Amino acid sequence: MAGLILFLLLVAATITSCGGDKKIVSLTAAGLKEPFLEVVGLYRKKNPKWEVETVFAGSGSLLVKLENHLGDLYIPAAYSYMEEALKRGLIDPKTVRILAYHKPVIVVSKALAGKVKSVYDLTKEGIRLGIADPREAAIGRVTKRILQKAGLWEKLRKNTVVRTPTVNQLLLYLKGGQINAAIIWKELAYKLPNAVVVEFPPNLVEVEPIPVGVAIFSKHPKEAYGFEEFLLRQRSIFKRFGFEVEERKKETD
Repeated sequence: MAGLILFLLLVAATITSCGGDKKIVSLTAAGLKEPFLEVVGLYRKKNPKWEVETVFAGSGSLLVKLENHLGDLYIPAAYSYMEEALKRGLIDPKTVRILAYHKPVIVVSKALAGKVKSVYDLTKEGIRLGIADPREAAIGRVTKRILQKAGLWEKLRKNTVVRTPTVNQLLLYLKGGQINAAIIWKELAYKLPNAVVVEFPPNLVEVEPIPVGVAIFSKHPKEAYGFEEFLLRQRSIFKRFGFEVEERKKETD
């Protein structure tokens, strides 16, 4: 009797293990959360036997997870992170595509609308600036590059009161009033009805491609690539959330 019970437990464990293994893990930049989850919902309806588990975090933090051989897909918020992943042999280069594009902007509280009209005004007294950490978030890395180009990276230290690991946390600080200015992706500005968008001059900023690629060590490369193809066919969802989706030359590299 005891032997029969043990046998049944082993069978149950095997069935659970096999069922739970039908999972694709996507390492996805935090700023893509809303449109990405909408796509995942559509995918699950068409592929009910497969689960898509998503880890949302800063692109740098996700790259560390990728280095530890976690995840099947990598979707950072800036192409430079994908370049690093490719150089380290973590991503199958044949699978790298561009999902969408976006660009950084300055957002300030409406009370500062007349005071901050350009990036150089962020040095003024009374500015409580929030930026994302360049070591963890794509927007942080892009912010540092822009401010260095403008000669403001060091000058703005005195007005920078928070550094966050993700762009989404900057939105929370703005809404809570802990900061009154931040540099975020433009498509997220709609979440801030009490803020005003200030654009960077064209000589300081470029549109950033958002790449997607399948991990070279993926346990389910066929399914991961299938999900990537499905994701790319849903670009209209990302457009609805404010992303640019028209193809540019970067995708042919």
